[in-house]
Amino acid sequence: MSFGPLEFPSSSQNTSTNVSNAEQKFSPCFLCKDVYLFPHEQEKCLAHIFEKHQLVISDSHLITDLPKYLSYWKEKFQTNNGNLNEFCTTIKVDVKKDGVLMKDQNFFLLSDVVKEDKDIREKIKQNRLEKVLQQQNEEREDNNYSHGCLFCRQDVGPSRAEFLNHLSSQHNFQLGRPEKIVFFDKFISVIEEKLEKLQCIFCEKLFTDRNVLKEHMRKKGHKRVDPNNEFYDQFYIINYYEPERRWKEKLKPKEKDEEGEEDDECDWSDWEENCEVSIVCLFCDSTFNQWKTIEEHMHLTHQFDYSASTKGMDFYDQVKLVNYIRRQIHLSRCIMCDESKETNASLLEHMGEEKHLVLPPKAMWDQPQYFFPTYENDAFLSQIEDDASDCDNSDLEEALTEITNITQEGLRT
Repeated sequence: MSFGPLEFPSSSQNTSTNVSNAEQKFSPCFLCKDVYLFPHEQEKCLAHIFEKHQLVISDSHLITDLPKYLSYWKEKFQTNNGNLNEFCTTIKVDVKKDGVLMKDQNFFLLSDVVKEDKDIREKIKQNRLEKVLQQQNEEREDNNYSHGCLFCRQDVGPSRAEFLNHLSSQHNFQLGRPEKIVFFDKFISVIEEKLEKLQCIFCEKLFTDRNVLKEHMRKKGHKRVDPNNEFYDQFYIINYYEPERRWKEKLKPKEKDEEGEEDDECDWSDWEENCEVSIVCLFCDSTFNQWKTIEEHMHLTHQFDYSASTKGMDFYDQVKLVNYIRRQIHLSRCIMCDESKETNASLLEHMGEEKHLVLPPKAMWDQPQYFFPTYENDAFLSQIEDDASDCDNSDLEEALTEITNITQEGLRT
């Protein structure tokens, strides 16, 4: 049984208006005739390639034009009669399917370890960066800009920089420095639409009165966008330079710079604020904003000591374990014996009575399908720390990069 990433209910979920700048386009699978609409069916396409063709595209989230990438490799595989071994690394893993354990199954990994793959990724990235920089330059040089203020409706111009300065100086509304923003008009349009719907820009809660909304944003310090909302990444130029850097920051705990210095180019302090994350318990719907608190909750309420259970595990094993538990709980199935229950309450009762709230055998969760998150915005994953002192998972690390569909948020450049 398989299913795509779910999503925890959240007041900050993207609305239907949150459409990427990427144009919609149809693209076929590079190994068969199945066709997908990008970007909306991108995850569906990747899941198809993984499940149907046993192939993982390493760091697919960092490929700036996946349809173009797929098109390139489709032509390549057609010319070499579909011989994946010529360009892919082979990983042998044990896979459990329909209750049957199949040992030493071959999975292919297409990654930039191969020079040709690295070259096409860099070419696609550079082409996109050039287009984005051209767009930003046109916006910066346009001195005929005029737009009504989002708050006082005064017409502000003649440049986008002046418009941002007005929002900052007159209304304390912070979007960042002009030189860091691109696709400015769409950015403002999205914010304007939210305000017209009486929706907070930061937490995206809806209100019934404009004055109540303004007071909420003032008191809560929500006169800015949420830096953990991945949708807004497309409007900040830094994400087009170093997408991989931002993703790594989302996936792993932040580390202090040894010299205490920050890279000016990567300085987000002009628009980022400390914001609470909602970390959902592995076994129930309880949410917490601190890692220590959720660990205590699981220990006291469910008798599950996460730190003790995962002691010695590296980051990637913990990710697979968490995704496995998430999936089992979502399906109302015991994490130890796989017994199915009608409700979450009866499932927890069963696991408590049978002493099944313990670390499951590795064979149950150490499988390739748990490379991918069960919940797309699972903040639990972003709190994980590597507890292994020495490990060498170079091949698996490439495949596991695919978990960055998390958000945790979230997890985007």
